[in-house]
Amino acid sequence: MSCKLAVVARKDLGMSAGKLAAQVGHAVHDTVTECDPKKLDAWEEDGSMIVVLEANSEEELKGLEALAKRQSLQVAPITDEGLTEVEDETLTVLAIGPDASKKVDTVTGKLSLYRDEAAELREKLKAAESELAKLKERSEM
Repeated sequence: MSCKLAVVARKDLGMSAGKLAAQVGHAVHDTVTECDPKKLDAWEEDGSMIVVLEANSEEELKGLEALAKRQSLQVAPITDEGLTEVEDETLTVLAIGPDASKKVDTVTGKLSLYRDEAAELREKLKAAESELAKLKERSEM
């Protein structure tokens, strides 16, 4: 059986990479310490897949949590203490699973992988520079 643990992070908060990593770490820790031992063993034996996905709001994260609970999936919502980047009691991330990948996908299957906007911009810039170099070569011929 293919297993996974999904962690859904709020993109709208604009968390730094370090803050995001810490919140994801808290979520993974909380869910694996509370998880059914059989599900945890199955997940570990299958390679311990973790995916980090993005949500656009607190409401979206809460909706995913409710749906996951209805599907009898383990959830671990993380609420920040507000000491650094976000306000106290801000829901930042939600871990779902670990469980069968197909079951987790019933809740998270339509979500996108979490992408850093700066990384996306670097990729676009690199592609634009490559295209510009090609155009320059053509114009010099």
